[in-house]
Amino acid sequence: MECDFCFEDSVFSETRERTSQTGLTYTAKQCEPRWFNEDLNTEDLVEVNTVLKFRADLSYRQEDFEKAFNEYSDCFALIPPANNAMRRDVQESQARCLIHLGKYMEALEIVEKLTKGVSNTDHLTGILQLQATIHNHLGNLQEEVSCLQQLISLHSLNAQFWISLAESYMSLFLSIANCKDPSPRSSLCLQTSLGTLQCTNDIARIMNSTISTDCNFVPAHCNKGDEKTSLAVRANREQLRMWSCASFIRARLLLQFIQPQHASFLLESNLKSQEQIEKQLEKVGLLEEHKILIAEVMGEDLLAERTKEEGQIDTKTTQTLTSFIMPSDTEFKVRWFQKMNTLLVE
Repeated sequence: MECDFCFEDSVFSETRERTSQTGLTYTAKQCEPRWFNEDLNTEDLVEVNTVLKFRADLSYRQEDFEKAFNEYSDCFALIPPANNAMRRDVQESQARCLIHLGKYMEALEIVEKLTKGVSNTDHLTGILQLQATIHNHLGNLQEEVSCLQQLISLHSLNAQFWISLAESYMSLFLSIANCKDPSPRSSLCLQTSLGTLQCTNDIARIMNSTISTDCNFVPAHCNKGDEKTSLAVRANREQLRMWSCASFIRARLLLQFIQPQHASFLLESNLKSQEQIEKQLEKVGLLEEHKILIAEVMGEDLLAERTKEEGQIDTKTTQTLTSFIMPSDTEFKVRWFQKMNTLLVE
């Protein structure tokens, strides 16, 4: 059988010399340790910015947040307006410094400025994380829970976001309990990631976004109501408890799913997180049959096309904001908890 094609003669010709000449060596440029601490002898703004950024990063690592903030500010003043990426990076660093310094409102002002330049979901993720941290310190319950729910809407496979949300729901649950029984022992139970909480209208606002409009939620300690109000308080306490448990179980499922990928200290951290979640569920007293049912509901999407093989999850979620619609708080709870609530009632 003869071929209908032939090779060009050039294919068999000698190839050009592609390697470097024999005897020549390449010497990589090496920087001395902490080279950026040396005196600046240049007018190149790019190099000056790089040096100032390295100095600020080192100060932050050394936990000298006041010095780091000032160095980040000096760096920011020299960044060209067109360099949006570096300006955003430095501003986020400034906000983190202010958080460590306890200047939460100043940090929030910087974050609010950053929101104007958000163009994709990666930018939005960074903003929401900063906002959640700030509202955590300020005790703004409604805002923190909302930020965490939005983060999960962006990254539903992130176990740590689910753990944080579970802790927030549990803090609200304990807050309502404290309103009804403001004893010293009850107060001690409130030492969670949100700190000691008070019965405020924030709790009512969060619950009102998910309960029927004819059920006016008012914490019993804040307002002595009738029997209908008391029943509403108990019902919503139970709802918060189940949301917290469901979020913890979802986090544990995700940790178990990525466990085959982990080794060494990562595996140790993973197993430790799972152990802590189990302890939380034991404290709440969730029935074993309820754990199984909730796990089935909260893990349904892990069996979908997103899971390529055991222990592998596609977490690429970067999108332009024009192609992403953020669900409301109510839509979030319907998405994740409505089916669970229905099955548990049955």
